[in-house]
Amino acid sequence: MQRAEQIALSERMLNFKDTGVTSMADTPFTNPVSIYTDRDYFERERELFFKKLPLFMGLSSRIPNPGDYFTNDFTGQPILIMRGENGELNAFLNVCRHRGARLMEEPCGKGKRRFSCPYHGWTYDAAGRLVNLLQEDKFGTVDKQKLGLTPLPVAEKYGLIYVRPTPGAPVDIDKMLGGLGPEIGAYGFEKYVNYRTVTMTYDFNWKIVQDTFLEIYHLPVLHRTTVNPLIDSSVYVFDPYDLNLRFAITRKNFENWRSQPHEERDVLSQLAIVYMLFPNITFIWQGDHAEAWCAYPDKDNIDRTVIEFTLFAPEPPANDSVRRHWDKNFDIAIATVEKEDFPMSEKLNAGFFTGAQKEVIYGRNEPALQYYHETLRRAMKGLNY
Repeated sequence: MQRAEQIALSERMLNFKDTGVTSMADTPFTNPVSIYTDRDYFERERELFFKKLPLFMGLSSRIPNPGDYFTNDFTGQPILIMRGENGELNAFLNVCRHRGARLMEEPCGKGKRRFSCPYHGWTYDAAGRLVNLLQEDKFGTVDKQKLGLTPLPVAEKYGLIYVRPTPGAPVDIDKMLGGLGPEIGAYGFEKYVNYRTVTMTYDFNWKIVQDTFLEIYHLPVLHRTTVNPLIDSSVYVFDPYDLNLRFAITRKNFENWRSQPHEERDVLSQLAIVYMLFPNITFIWQGDHAEAWCAYPDKDNIDRTVIEFTLFAPEPPANDSVRRHWDKNFDIAIATVEKEDFPMSEKLNAGFFTGAQKEVIYGRNEPALQYYHETLRRAMKGLNY
């Protein structure tokens, strides 16, 4: 976040505290429960949002060097993302052009110059070109230039990687970020490292992950002894950015800003800033590091979600003390959701299928959550990104 924006955000929060108001929606907002339970609605979401739309896939530092790669199967499309010999970023369908076998089974790897199919050994380079056929003299003549891996649109900017899961138009990251680009760029995420990643599966609709992070109304109850004592829940700031949004939350001692000159005010250390990167990424600034909660709908089950959580550190840990610091932050984040948020989410998701209610209500004090669902409703009519 740019320095000027940090100061402006801190002034808004102090003013909210002084006036006893905060970011609010005009009225409560209702959604039909069917957006969580209807099979046809679910299938259209998967088609529009997880096949056609460019999606955040991680930070550039996940594959910093030529031959580094990672795979992503969570969209329902097998995706292979790799760093080329000249540092360029490439993305392909992770499918051998011979008989359709999965080319790379491992989730990630480093320094590979060649990628060989485990079925018949067809081999590709880091640019996706077919470079070798096993027993080529016996197989027969084929045009290797036409049998390279199927490319996918990919782009990286501000340290972020976006991929369109199916072949289509080029990816425009600035368009996807909807005005957040300069703010995201100011963090310097291209220098951050993927400290640790874990994948988990829960029995609830994929949208409930965003629902969890886009309001703090539940903190005094569900997180009474864990998160709530750390946060001033009377002050929060919501701002929309096209398909995306920013939801800024402040820690208890943020009023220390009053005694600090603007040029000395330490703003970012006192904030938890939730960026909802449409449609499925909750990207959170946590004072001295960042986290990403990436939610993907199960390909078959409307009420099952795969979540990939990553903690991003500003630099590789220099010693065991730094590692313990990041391990503690990682463990706290996981413990909170695994012990409190996601078990509750499974219960409320089950409640949606009982027929107890036909609508879900989001309050005036949940403006970010309202905006997210309003955006989903608009996006279900079609997007051109």
